[in-house]
Amino acid sequence: MIKIVAKRYAKALVELAHEKKIVDQTKADLAAFAAAVDGQASLQKLFSSPAFTPDAKKMVIAELSAKLGLQKTTKRFIELLAETGRIRYVREVCAAFEEILAERQNRAIARVTTASDLAPAETAEIKKKLEGITGKQVEIDGKVDAAVIGGAHAQIGSVVYDGTIRNQLSKMRDRLMR
Repeated sequence: MIKIVAKRYAKALVELAHEKKIVDQTKADLAAFAAAVDGQASLQKLFSSPAFTPDAKKMVIAELSAKLGLQKTTKRFIELLAETGRIRYVREVCAAFEEILAERQNRAIARVTTASDLAPAETAEIKKKLEGITGKQVEIDGKVDAAVIGGAHAQIGSVVYDGTIRNQLSKMRDRLMR
């Protein structure tokens, strides 16, 4: 449910940003605001608490927007989130904004998990293969997880490409159990 709501708000912001030709600045502003909120437990509590009125939240948004140097359009959008009681979902809206924007620009964000850090050549090879599969320009968001054992696990949107040793061992175990 939250993802659906976040996507609706994000889509409206993407449309507005394209109309005003301020896409890059809006993306940066929204990410900066979401990061600032994520970094402060007191802000998270304030924005998620029903005890604080939308007007009180808007005052904090105005102060934070000034410190971050947010453009007027982004500030007004965040205030709208506060007015509608959706400000606590700013991180989800930011993620949905980036997904929708990437889709419009024929880009894809691949979340790649490996057992150890990848060398630049390995990252380039994975990127090239994923671009061939998707037909889109791929950005790699790398993560290290020792439980993978070896290989790579890539997720683009809801599509998963799992070439990990952990997955192969799991499949082998399932076949042997039958």
